[in-house]
Amino acid sequence: METTRQDGIPEVLGSIRMRDLMADPYATLAGIREATPAFAIENNGYRMWAITRYHDVRKALSDPTVLRDLVENRHAINSHCIVREMPRAHLPHGSRRSFFDRDGENHHRLRSLVGNVFTPTRLAELRPRVERLANELLDTLPVGEPVDLAAAFARPVSGTIICELLGILPDEQNMLAASESEMITSPIISEIEKAVGELHAFAMKLADDKRENPGDDLSTRLLRLHEDAKMSEDELISTYILIMVGGMEPSSAIGNGAFALLTNPGQLAKVLADPELFTECVSEVVRYESPFRFVPPRYTSAPLELDGVTIPAGELLLISPAAANRDPERFDEPDVFDVERNTSGHLGFGHGVHRCLGSELGKIETATALRTLFQRFPDTRLVDPPEQARWRPGKFMRRLDTLPVILR
Repeated sequence: METTRQDGIPEVLGSIRMRDLMADPYATLAGIREATPAFAIENNGYRMWAITRYHDVRKALSDPTVLRDLVENRHAINSHCIVREMPRAHLPHGSRRSFFDRDGENHHRLRSLVGNVFTPTRLAELRPRVERLANELLDTLPVGEPVDLAAAFARPVSGTIICELLGILPDEQNMLAASESEMITSPIISEIEKAVGELHAFAMKLADDKRENPGDDLSTRLLRLHEDAKMSEDELISTYILIMVGGMEPSSAIGNGAFALLTNPGQLAKVLADPELFTECVSEVVRYESPFRFVPPRYTSAPLELDGVTIPAGELLLISPAAANRDPERFDEPDVFDVERNTSGHLGFGHGVHRCLGSELGKIETATALRTLFQRFPDTRLVDPPEQARWRPGKFMRRLDTLPVILR
């Protein structure tokens, strides 16, 4: 029988094994969701609370007392939440000062500075560019023989668009894609440190390049904000890193979406019969295969009440949009991929003040890429059986490593 200390923390912590998440993530998360509102586990030597039920996840994501800034709170976290000393990644100083890692006024200030870039007018201008790019990439791919759609299509779509927005030369795209993937999916500390170090160094070089050669691009506009004392140097560099990494993320949805449609041919037939459904299909893709199994850990600055369970102040949280988006209390038949589903309220792009700022751009990239792909090659088939799909390792991201297909 599980016992708890007087402060409400279990004497014995559970665990979520990587191999279980890789083998069958949704069954693993469902088991937690059905058992308890909050599951105290050891993760990377820290005590964390896994939150998996839809209403609890939604509440935790929007609660202003649940904080993102683990750098600001690192001393309290390290003194209270460490349960076992383990090797951990050491990241460059100042690489986590963007709005992604901030709270309150600092979060609002920095997000507002970046947010005016993603206006409806600017996004509408990007749609035809994404379509042209998708067709250009498809023109280069072999037909009737195996090709890795993740490497040859999904990643170049996202990589090209974000490089163009930032004013980054095309030949830097491969480095960006490789470093981004290692940073957020590698389970190996040395690979994470190397990837973050490369991105940090590249972001610093990007700032220097834009000082010497300013352009009509997002990097230059952000640099001007720094020069006007609206963001610090660390905030500028961290924001560059955030936009580079976040800008690659639609590649996950493009790959996951192609895989979902190819493994559900009836649903593919529906979107081909009514191409307008491709836009709606994106929300179902990020509900069904949420890019984040867990969002990066957050921190309780006050007790958090979840359906009769109280998580004390000063605790780390592992919040699972993937589990919430498969919660049968919120979505009927949640394990069914249905492009006509009403996905209102899904948490695939997060929730609350930290909801993904680039979600609309991601939707445009994903819907346009999938529509272009399948309208040109409606009889495309997977090379391998679905159960042999290769997913990137890690507890946090749900991303295909490769997607071998035959275009036809």
